[in-house]
Amino acid sequence: MSSSSFPDRGPSVFAVTTTTLVLSTAIVAARLFSRTRIVRRVTWDDYFIVAAWALAFALSFSIDLGTSKGLGRHDENIHPGDWNALRRCEYVFSIVYNPALMATKTSVLIFYLRLSKNTQKVLRMASWAVLVIVNLAGTVLTLINIFQCRPVQAAFDPYPGPAFCIPLLTEFICTAPVNIVTDLAILALPLPVLTSMRLPPRQKVILILTFTLGIFVTIVDVVRIYYLEQAITQVSPTLSNNPAATFGDSPQFAWNASLSLMWSAVEVNVGITCACIPTLKPLIRRILPAMLVDPNATRTYEKDTSTDGNASSNGGRAPPGGILTGDTTPPTHTHPGGRRGSQVSGVDFVTTPRRNSNAHPPDPIDRSPTVLTSATGTYSAVENSVYFGFVNMRRPKSMIRTSVRDSFKYCTVVTILFLLWGFSYGLLNQLNDAVASVSEMSTAETIALSSIYFGGGYLVGPLLVGEWILRHDEHTRTRRKKHEPDPIGGYRATFIVGLCFYGVGTIMFWPSAVLTSFAGFMICNFVVGFALAIIETGANPFLIFCGPMDYAEMRLLLAQGIQAVATVLSGLLAEKVFFTALDTKGRTDSLALLDVQWTYLAITLLCAALALFFYYMPLPEVTDAEMENSTRYLPIDPKKPSFGGLELRTWTLMLAVLAQWTYVAGQESMSIFFRQILTPPMSTELSAGFVTVDSGTADSLQPPPGLTLSIPDYLLIAHTAFAVSRFLAAYLAYLSPTHPKVPQPRTVLSITTGLSILCGILVAALRPANSDLLAIPVILFFFFEGPMWPLIFTLGLRGQGKRTKRAAAWITMGASGPAFWPFVMYAINERGGSIQTAFSLVPALLVITGFFSLFLDLKRDARALVDARVGAEDQSRIQDRANRDVDLDAILSSRRRVSTNGLPVDEEKSGFLKRFSIALNRGTLSKGSTASPGRRSSDQPAMEHREANGSGSG
Repeated sequence: MSSSSFPDRGPSVFAVTTTTLVLSTAIVAARLFSRTRIVRRVTWDDYFIVAAWALAFALSFSIDLGTSKGLGRHDENIHPGDWNALRRCEYVFSIVYNPALMATKTSVLIFYLRLSKNTQKVLRMASWAVLVIVNLAGTVLTLINIFQCRPVQAAFDPYPGPAFCIPLLTEFICTAPVNIVTDLAILALPLPVLTSMRLPPRQKVILILTFTLGIFVTIVDVVRIYYLEQAITQVSPTLSNNPAATFGDSPQFAWNASLSLMWSAVEVNVGITCACIPTLKPLIRRILPAMLVDPNATRTYEKDTSTDGNASSNGGRAPPGGILTGDTTPPTHTHPGGRRGSQVSGVDFVTTPRRNSNAHPPDPIDRSPTVLTSATGTYSAVENSVYFGFVNMRRPKSMIRTSVRDSFKYCTVVTILFLLWGFSYGLLNQLNDAVASVSEMSTAETIALSSIYFGGGYLVGPLLVGEWILRHDEHTRTRRKKHEPDPIGGYRATFIVGLCFYGVGTIMFWPSAVLTSFAGFMICNFVVGFALAIIETGANPFLIFCGPMDYAEMRLLLAQGIQAVATVLSGLLAEKVFFTALDTKGRTDSLALLDVQWTYLAITLLCAALALFFYYMPLPEVTDAEMENSTRYLPIDPKKPSFGGLELRTWTLMLAVLAQWTYVAGQESMSIFFRQILTPPMSTELSAGFVTVDSGTADSLQPPPGLTLSIPDYLLIAHTAFAVSRFLAAYLAYLSPTHPKVPQPRTVLSITTGLSILCGILVAALRPANSDLLAIPVILFFFFEGPMWPLIFTLGLRGQGKRTKRAAAWITMGASGPAFWPFVMYAINERGGSIQTAFSLVPALLVITGFFSLFLDLKRDARALVDARVGAEDQSRIQDRANRDVDLDAILSSRRRVSTNGLPVDEEKSGFLKRFSIALNRGTLSKGSTASPGRRSSDQPAMEHREANGSGSG
């Protein structure tokens, strides 16, 4: 039979695979020539790349040989005598694929470890972490592929007895997220080092582009996944002993998997090529020196200007030397034939090992901030600058010293996180319902998907990771030794860590959807909730304190309103786009969930991009001491003893956590049982798929009997009311500092809590004949509960002082209420109670929430604490004190560095005297301040509050 009489993908697969193998072979040969003949040094990363090439050759050869035996054809078009050889080729491919990727990535990561030897400790730690993940995952997947059948012989030979094999394509697509996550990590790891190097523009562009070539590996991996998805639509995703299967438990495997196997070979060969390119600099420099050497370049640094358009009085500014820290000096190397302090060649640094093992360590002089001009051939490092790769960005002020303009800029950036949070929350609700429908989960299992998100992630994330990262710089501030880099910590680090966890959690949905695994979805929901809880631990207090204190409630309400808008938009997308195909055209299995996998992949990539953005975006931070000092101008001492001898701020925090816990429990209980509340009772039992919004099936989009609109439409209206109420409350919070007749935020909280309780009672008590009438109190319930979370958070943090960050973690943890109470409602319904009887639990929870607002209203000291308004004069006093502390700290730190590094005192004498005189003048002009300028007391007595207030009024 002629090959032209039937479709055959074999020639195309052969051509592409062979071409990429030849390319990788040439690049590896060039690398080995460069390392052995020019550099004359071979390191471990070279050995691993050779091993990777050997495995890639075996993988490509098995595919090429397979194309001659029927790979790329339908089963009926394969010659009977070629089956055994084809099965062996496919089996060899499945075994060597993961080791080839593992060896390639190991080579790159060892190269990174060599790159970061004298630079950044965090890069080394991250490289080791990714290295462990890559090798652990690669080993496990290789063993799974070796023992893919039981007995093993059934994987490559016809076996007459019973044999069980895993569906190989399903395993490939389930493990794809591991490749994507590690690819993104390997792509991002060297960027901080590369962008911080002082190089001529041409060299810097070439250097960064060289390392970012790894993006092509990620693109190829995504293309491979697309073809795997196309192939898997013809394969059962469950374990089987199908006797008709020829390989990987898949009939027509040779045809369906041919393109995905081809792209797997492309992925490995392109990965090897990209891993070798950064090491080819010595060879390229010999062949094309003009590419890397600028004949007109000099050994001096050009003067930089800050991005705000104001010329700096200092010369070029140094790049950051530590990830997420304020260290602003890059590593300095002694170059053969050059003087120390000369320009560091980044290409030499990242591609050529140090030939002189006895080279001197970095000159300590280069690590001290000096005030020199760019004409001297050195750079200057100033305390308030951040090097952004190609430009300098002014380091922001302390968070409590930001102006209105700066506050708007920084808060807008952080609000992006709330937008991401709202989109994820809305989409996850729809996904849980689709999963319940596809997997035919029980009611308890469906409740668990929502409960693990809040009750698991929000219970553990803020206290275990969020608070630790947020306060990590405080943990070691007093114990840090001289010359040690600043520790990783603060708001920016919290955002980056949370985004990393969030990206991992969203990509984990992929294998869970393919396998329709309840355990997988539980883990996915937990990780996503865990990540968002970490982000919220930093994002909420950041918005509260970044800007004038009088408008803290307004800032958080606006951001939370944008989050609610994102929830509405994601609900619309889920209803109209993502889940429209579910239960249509016979797609009732897990394949229906694959339609939304690309959305989650996009979210993962967005998380990676945002993490890099926040790494380079300078954000203001605040210390515990600064937060404690800011409470001195409150009209009441937050540490004043109250009920039971506990401090006033302790009572405020405990009641805020309790209010948050019961409020979120009531809110989520309403969302979970939304359909049952609006639908006339058909029976005393809950249906299996009951979560908030249906999955987009044709039946669920139709209005139920007795309702004018469908359940998804009513829920969108309710969520819209939820968002609108937050914007209205934000407007009231904007007016309240300057309009005495406008209710204060605590009053707004009391009103919304009371009306939410009233609407909850109406929902539980009313049983109108027209179900549309019941939608009115339901929608009003959503409207009135909208502002409660941000108001509880803001008022609960008022006056917490040095423990503000820890208090933020505890209040965020309060969102774990849904771990328990929805199951109580379910149990009431299961024992014969109606859904409205079970719903009576919600207003009861909100009554407990109201204890917080009652405490603020009835307790005079608490009322004075949360109603306190800091006018322009007091705000200026707070800023003056913070400025004074920062200036003196900078002066003393500079003098310590000068003394330790042995610089002549006269070199910085003029700058020191100038800054010191300014600091003294500020201290002299500060009216009523009795504390010494350098003092950072965290335990101020109540008398000091009264004195500060008296001086302010005088």
